[in-house]
Amino acid sequence: MSFILQCCGRSIVVMNSEFIRLWDVLEIMDSMDVHGNPVSFQVKYVTANRTTKEGGEIIELKDACKCSVKTRKGEEVFPEKRHFEAIEKVSKDPRHWSNSTRNILLPNGQKRKLHIRLIIEFNHKRVCY
Repeated sequence: MSFILQCCGRSIVVMNSEFIRLWDVLEIMDSMDVHGNPVSFQVKYVTANRTTKEGGEIIELKDACKCSVKTRKGEEVFPEKRHFEAIEKVSKDPRHWSNSTRNILLPNGQKRKLHIRLIIEFNHKRVCY
């Protein structure tokens, strides 16, 4: 069974009510609410560190949202694109697209970096690739 979810003017096809595709996860993560703020979500992922060869812990974050980045002018923006325009250049490019990572803001103000390929659940739906 599949259905179509309308989110931020886009149609997202959900294959099953228990599963969601990674591409759709990223679309929802990058979306904004009607007030221009990033949407909140629940995400569960596996930790991994190739340098220290540690990880395997499953972390669940509730009410998380996408982190903003600061431009060279000191303004905070929520990038939705792979490349920034000249006026939106960030002070330090996090290279999220090439590293397949995202910075996530927790309700208590902490920031976490997660690798998108290690996300196993998003909004209580299993992520498929």
